[in-house]
Amino acid sequence: MNIRYLTATFLLLISELFFNKLPADEEVFWTATLRLIAAIVLVAWYYNLRRPLPTTIDRQFIATLILPVFISLCVIIYPDGLRIFNLVIHAGILILWTQIFKNMGAEIKTKDESYKLLRVIPVYALVPILFYIISLHPSLPFFEEILLLIYTAIYAYTATLASFLPIGGTNKFWISWCVVLMAFANILVFYNTYVEPLPWLSFIPRAIVMLSRCILIFGMVEYFKTKE
Repeated sequence: MNIRYLTATFLLLISELFFNKLPADEEVFWTATLRLIAAIVLVAWYYNLRRPLPTTIDRQFIATLILPVFISLCVIIYPDGLRIFNLVIHAGILILWTQIFKNMGAEIKTKDESYKLLRVIPVYALVPILFYIISLHPSLPFFEEILLLIYTAIYAYTATLASFLPIGGTNKFWISWCVVLMAFANILVFYNTYVEPLPWLSFIPRAIVMLSRCILIFGMVEYFKTKE
């Protein structure tokens, strides 16, 4: 079953490359359609593995897979609102991840594990904030500037919280780092949108996000297996 869904997901991802030479309107439509189908495939994959979604974490996680569907629909139905809608949806996904991490038992500790906090803050908090200040802040309209600042703050908090997950082994590594990589890939997309369109930035962040979501499905299923 996993191989079937993995194959479908990555065939859809690779198919996006073949629409680059179409006229702009057609390329946007067909790329959004492929991404819509890919999101539905991921939702179906996780649901089949964990049905009937017995825990709150299951339902929150599948919501993180469902929300990108609305971004693709926005591209098709109302492309003019995509810039703001994209920011809001991705911020919502990160908020869901903070709730998932808390339900898993993650808690930022400033007393007993202050050394860990000092170690992760430069990477998880300072880097995205500096990237925002240096690269994104100067070129944004005021409203979008506020939204992206909020997104950056949520990203920094979520990434820091992920490092305090009370689970061991490879599960913690894959779950925490995949969420961090997805959020950072989105920041690269925002750079491509707001600052300077770069050809290589159109596909690489998308590939990172899709790979991360697939690994997260495996990671979440394994997490529940270890708890049973």
